[in-house]
Amino acid sequence: MTEKIEHLQQELHATLKQAERNRRRTGIFRILTYGGALVYFAGVIAFQVFTYSGGDTSFFYTPNPDPTFFERYKMLILIAPLFILITVGGFGLGFYYRKFTEAEQNSIRRIIREMFPEAKLALLPSEVSPSLLLQSNFFGGMDSRYAGGHSFGTVIFENGDRKITFRDAVINTGKQESRLAQTSAGGLLLVFQAVFKGLFAKRVENIAGNFRGMFADARLEKKISGSVVVLPDRLESRLDYLAKNIQALKNVNGNRLVSLEDVEFERYFAVYAGDEITARYVLTPAMMLRMTELERKYNRDMMLSFSGDRFFFAVAMPEGFLTLGSSSLTSGEALQDLYDNFAAARDILNDLKLK
Repeated sequence: MTEKIEHLQQELHATLKQAERNRRRTGIFRILTYGGALVYFAGVIAFQVFTYSGGDTSFFYTPNPDPTFFERYKMLILIAPLFILITVGGFGLGFYYRKFTEAEQNSIRRIIREMFPEAKLALLPSEVSPSLLLQSNFFGGMDSRYAGGHSFGTVIFENGDRKITFRDAVINTGKQESRLAQTSAGGLLLVFQAVFKGLFAKRVENIAGNFRGMFADARLEKKISGSVVVLPDRLESRLDYLAKNIQALKNVNGNRLVSLEDVEFERYFAVYAGDEITARYVLTPAMMLRMTELERKYNRDMMLSFSGDRFFFAVAMPEGFLTLGSSSLTSGEALQDLYDNFAAARDILNDLKLK
């Protein structure tokens, strides 16, 4: 497969080189847009704090009955360059981001067609059903007023009568918005947070969500009673038995922590289920071994759940799933990363037996 990746890298070199240029230009205009907005909102907040703390604000007002041009319009003169910067940055960001994503999507279509001819790829935006997100049990406490999910594309793998759909999704649980949107100060903080994320997030699209990455689902051949949820357990490897006590106090939609006595598996994952029998029925030793191998291989936060007649799988990928990642597009790493993402998706379908 390395030879095929190198061959594709050569064929797509000109396209990827231009895409890399546009990505860099997008980054520059992104800094101008969101950096300028960040300075503006920081200034507004600083001015409010300065005013309410009793600071001298005489500079911002004109006591002179016959003011000069600067005295009359000094606030506008001070703010206008910042708004011009934001406007120019926004125009450049939209223009080059559109050119970059067009080249990126064309490259992905070509890459997937060559590497995974069995995959059904659709790079079309769509909504992710809130009921599907709730059923997955990954995003507990979602607030329906603000929560939602958006998919930038899907890929479907089929193996006989089994089908699993993978989405490149941005998901917002709405929990933070429900807390902060109640007050004007909280609303301002939300805007400030969005601007901050726009400046520093891996992708511009990540601004609207708490989670970006792969979100997959499939129908089970046999319905299970209740649900089983497998979440990353970073505390487990750091705090050992103390982490077990902490995790035992946690709930995931009424499920309780279950110990399956697989030391290697529990180094990476914590299992929550309504009862231990269902958990052991679903998470066989072979399945836990496969999940452990996938975690070691891809080193990403993975979530897996079984709920009723549905199977769900999610992997955190801040750089996106159906993208060329954050690696240099001309080095070959981007194509290798994309191949690894799809290989993981295919392995999940083939290796994790959904019975």
